[in-house]
Amino acid sequence: MDKFELMEMYEAEAASVDQKAQFADVLKEFGTLVKQDIALDDDGAATFAVDDEILVNIQYLEESENVVAFSPVGAFGGTDAPDAGAKALELLRLCELGGPAEGFALALDAEADLVLVLDRRLALEIATADAFAAWVDALVRVVRTVRERFAKHFPVKED
Repeated sequence: MDKFELMEMYEAEAASVDQKAQFADVLKEFGTLVKQDIALDDDGAATFAVDDEILVNIQYLEESENVVAFSPVGAFGGTDAPDAGAKALELLRLCELGGPAEGFALALDAEADLVLVLDRRLALEIATADAFAAWVDALVRVVRTVRERFAKHFPVKED
């Protein structure tokens, strides 16, 4: 490795640290706005609640300088349940282009039996508390939409 390659490597590492620090500042400012103590932990993760009903998880990915946001929607009810196919089809409908998922991904964590709403953005795209708040607002809107659709089409049956 020559001197120039080594310099580029150090500059890239410094830029990554700066982006993580900038995002940590954005989170702190957002936390102040919503009156919550929100900070990245040692693993680059943070969790906070919106309206005491929606849990938002944030993960800063240093290797790509991306931020992933995800939120559990609710239980899927088992992939072997009689209505699993209908539920999976409803998730696909929600993800149609221009549909209610607004470009967010809907995923099934089969191990935890949870439907998740998730998205990934470059840290530079959410470099202000306002940009972060708009992203969280969109995520929360999608979580509520999915919950409403599932409540309408797959109501919980009383025993």
